[in-house]
Amino acid sequence: MNYLSFSKKEWEVLVCFWAVDEPLCCTEFSERFGLNRNTSLSVIRKLVNKGILEIASIKMSGSVLARRFQPAVTELEILQSGLTEEQIFELVKIAIKKIEDPEQLTQLRNVIGELKNQSFVGHPVFFAVC
Repeated sequence: MNYLSFSKKEWEVLVCFWAVDEPLCCTEFSERFGLNRNTSLSVIRKLVNKGILEIASIKMSGSVLARRFQPAVTELEILQSGLTEEQIFELVKIAIKKIEDPEQLTQLRNVIGELKNQSFVGHPVFFAVC
């Protein structure tokens, strides 16, 4: 998905959803962020159709059932989608240098080791060596 093709209003609504820690129905969203209810509903519907927002639950709102929405993608997924493999590599190098917790570094080493082993399984050289 090309996240950069979102409209300004779609970005605005998505950033608002990221800012809250709970699913919101359209009315709650409109009231909390001061946006027109019809505009909010239209943009939310577009983001749901694109798979960017998802229905988290359904609850009573007054006398009607209301769908509550939450993001289906994270800020990091959006950021990653716009970066090249080289940019991601450089970003990871910078991030690793800032990690001070030895346990987190051990976890990263383990993840790298698992990925390294997975990349060799099924590779012709792997079978020739085994």
